[in-house]
Amino acid sequence: MVPAAFSQSPPTNVKILSYSWYIDSLGLLVVVGEVQNVGSSTVGSVVLAGTASSSDGSQVDSSINAYVVDLLPQQKAPFYWEFYDSGNENGGGWSHPDVSNVAISVYKADTTANYQYPDLKITNDHYSIGTNRGTGANDQTADYGVYWVNGQIQNTGSQTATNIRVIGTFYNASGTVVAVGGYINEVVNASLSPSASALFKFGAFDINQTGIVTEKKITSYSLLIQVETPILQGAAPVITPYPSSGTITSTTSAPTPTAASSIGQGSQSDSASTQWIYAVAVVVALVAVAAALLLVRRRKGQSASESKASKRKK
Repeated sequence: MVPAAFSQSPPTNVKILSYSWYIDSLGLLVVVGEVQNVGSSTVGSVVLAGTASSSDGSQVDSSINAYVVDLLPQQKAPFYWEFYDSGNENGGGWSHPDVSNVAISVYKADTTANYQYPDLKITNDHYSIGTNRGTGANDQTADYGVYWVNGQIQNTGSQTATNIRVIGTFYNASGTVVAVGGYINEVVNASLSPSASALFKFGAFDINQTGIVTEKKITSYSLLIQVETPILQGAAPVITPYPSSGTITSTTSAPTPTAASSIGQGSQSDSASTQWIYAVAVVVALVAVAAALLLVRRRKGQSASESKASKRKK
């Protein structure tokens, strides 16, 4: 299978809009970014392949799914990607002197005739910055500097939707993705009947807004709705890029996508590196495609979003 991967051409129906990276409080290299379906058909799942490099010559290869199932034409979705360093015995954290480059590409983007129930709408949303400093290091209510998103989602259709998730993509002033957050493992609501509504609240993972460099300051965000059922077939609804009625909303106008700009000299993988990135990703990607149908697993689920966002404020 690996030799065949070398001859595989990268998909052209999905492109990476922007991404950035940072080292989180656990010492893990995290890459966050956004993809867009630029084709004319719905994409069942998006598999990304990448390589992180250090100036000491070390490289870590990885692959992951974007946080979306059944990506509609022109729709966008975020990804949150942890590069585990298998050479580091301390929990897989980044053990090299720096991160000189992160090269990523779209490895797989197969089309599907399915699309998700479209009649869920975010009727209002707003952001706030946490102000509670807490009473000590173990105070889980402390949220000073956390970028929170609050909102309400409503079922405006005629069917009951199940296992609803809301995922946030956060941008800096240049339109580059600097953080991701939302309900990944957990759900906003397990079942939402017609005309019913539910509230949601989550914080941006990892990135605290207190004392942060300008390039990592969040200035806007967008929201993506995902449901497990009903799954429909046929002609998918036509949407426009962010913001989009029914699936996406934002506190400000949509940012202009940048050419894979990043905090830390990020760039899309060039043609020289793309071929062997595909080869490394083949085995992992086969497993990842199946996992996408259940939504991408994520260790920072919503149930932990408040405590982790607060915990990482320092």
